[in-house]
Amino acid sequence: MSKKVLIIVENAPVPFDIRVWYEATTLRDAGWQPIVVCPAQKNSSDSEKNPIKNPVDIEGVTVYYFRLNQAKERANSYIQEYFLAWCAIARLSWQIWHNGRFDILHLCNPPDIFFPLALFYRLLGSRVIFDHHDLFPELVANRYTGLSGKILHAVSLVTEFLTFLTAHVVISTNHSYRRVAIQRGKKADDRVIIVRNGPKAAEFIPVQPDPDLKCGFKFLVCYAGVMGYEDGVQELIESIRYVLCEMGRRDILFTLLGDGTVRSQAQSRVDQWGLAANVQFTGMIYNKELLRKYLCTADVCVSPEPLTPLNRYSTFIKIAEYMAMGKPVIAYDLEETRYTAQEAALYIEPGNTRAFGHSIVSLLDNPELREQMGTVGRRRILEQLCWEHQQQNLLHAYAIASGRG
Repeated sequence: MSKKVLIIVENAPVPFDIRVWYEATTLRDAGWQPIVVCPAQKNSSDSEKNPIKNPVDIEGVTVYYFRLNQAKERANSYIQEYFLAWCAIARLSWQIWHNGRFDILHLCNPPDIFFPLALFYRLLGSRVIFDHHDLFPELVANRYTGLSGKILHAVSLVTEFLTFLTAHVVISTNHSYRRVAIQRGKKADDRVIIVRNGPKAAEFIPVQPDPDLKCGFKFLVCYAGVMGYEDGVQELIESIRYVLCEMGRRDILFTLLGDGTVRSQAQSRVDQWGLAANVQFTGMIYNKELLRKYLCTADVCVSPEPLTPLNRYSTFIKIAEYMAMGKPVIAYDLEETRYTAQEAALYIEPGNTRAFGHSIVSLLDNPELREQMGTVGRRRILEQLCWEHQQQNLLHAYAIASGRG
């Protein structure tokens, strides 16, 4: 009989959360019975249903959805979101346990608030894996300042440590996160396994560009991903303004694929500055073929994450997706970004939005360099970073957690 694993994630639905989806399907193919508890997509009817009576089967993965009351800007809004999500996840996990115990509880962050559940199910005999997606204390410190920010940061350090403490194995997305788990989380070296973010080479295959997506413009520049406070969308708009207004390059269409808390602010700024003719927001693209078509049509792709304590050490899956499509990347010079992209990207001094914009134009005007960078990036994905090279590390982590490694 196949063993069960319960994967819980608070902030993104599957299969849209590609990392969690790859993990779940890899475990399915390895003989596990994966169950995922996650929020429903925004405006999805799944969140209106009774998730206990109506789990969804998606390609052999059982998914329980709950309604996420997504936070806005204020700290109390996040506290409310996390509390309600914690209650929904706790209720669903208990229901799932009663339907047949799970052998492994796989926790994804942020936030680092599920250690009580980890401890509870450890006492009932389940093993625990902590899938370390984000540095939660750095995330908190970046959002909040002053006395309240210091208090929240101190609390987040405690909850992070307790999450590390309750896990039998930690999965880290890169070497920087692994270092945090060992040094700050006091985990043993052999209990921290790196499983990087990377697209599946067998699925994320380049497609034929669609000239219609350029809407009559000579060049297309794409951003694809979440639009949160840490993602640099506001900084990107400043770079776009420099390109369009100060450099006078009206032959470029900037297409921003995605959604998030700052999208409305970014759109308002675009309208206010009179840039709407050259900047379009598509919303989140859930159709993978359409996403690939946009990226393959783009001449340049951008990853504008600013330098923050969180971003400095984080790996952004959008960069690997750009590279998989054979596209050159422009990004700020961050440690893990440079490790991922290497010669497939141009690196800009963090915070210099004018230089970021100038590099966009320079790269657009150099088709030979674009071709060279795109070829290097795709080769790196195929040879080292795609999911096919990561899944054995995931299964190794599970073997250790199960006592077989």
